[in-house]
Amino acid sequence: MTARFRAPRMSTRVLIADDNPVFRKTLRRLLEALQHWEVIEADDGDEAVRKSLENRPDVVVLDLAMPVKDGLMAAREISQALPEVPILMCTMHASPQLEIEAKKSGVRQIISKTESNIIIPAILQLLAKNPVVVSVAVEPPLPVAMPENSTAIASVQPADSSSPIDLPPISIDPGSEPPVS
Repeated sequence: MTARFRAPRMSTRVLIADDNPVFRKTLRRLLEALQHWEVIEADDGDEAVRKSLENRPDVVVLDLAMPVKDGLMAAREISQALPEVPILMCTMHASPQLEIEAKKSGVRQIISKTESNIIIPAILQLLAKNPVVVSVAVEPPLPVAMPENSTAIASVQPADSSSPIDLPPISIDPGSEPPVS
C-alpha cells in the first residue's frame, strides 16, 4: 500500500467562481497584491466544483447566477465534499430569502456585489479561526463592471498595526465587458 503525501502549502489558496471575467480578475489582483495568495478562477458553477475538488482551496468565493450550474448548487456540492472549506457568496441578487437558501447550501456568508468594499474583510474573517478586525478602504468602491481605463486603489490596515498597507493601483484593460450577473 502506497501512502500519498501532500506537501504543505505556503500560501492561502482562494477559488473565485464568477461568470464575469472583469469581476474575477479584479478580485484576483486585489487578493494577490494583498497577501500574495494563490488564486484559482472558475467561470461557472461546474468548473468551481471541479477545481475545488482538485485544488482544495482555503476559501471559495461564488457568484449566484452562473452558467451550467448556479452558485447554490455548486455550494451544496462543494460543502458536501469539503465541509471544512468556507464559502462566501458574492452576488447582485442578495436578499434575506437568498441568504436562508444559501446557508442551507453550505454558504457561510453572503455579500452583495454593491458592497464590494467588504469582500476582502469577509474573506479574511472566513479564513481566520477567530474573527479579526480588518479595515479596508476601496476608493471608489469597486463596481462589478468597471468603466474603461478605470483604476481601483485599496489600502488595508491590519488590526494589530497602526500603519496601513497600501496596495498597488489596479487598472482594468478595456474590452468587451460581459453582462453583469
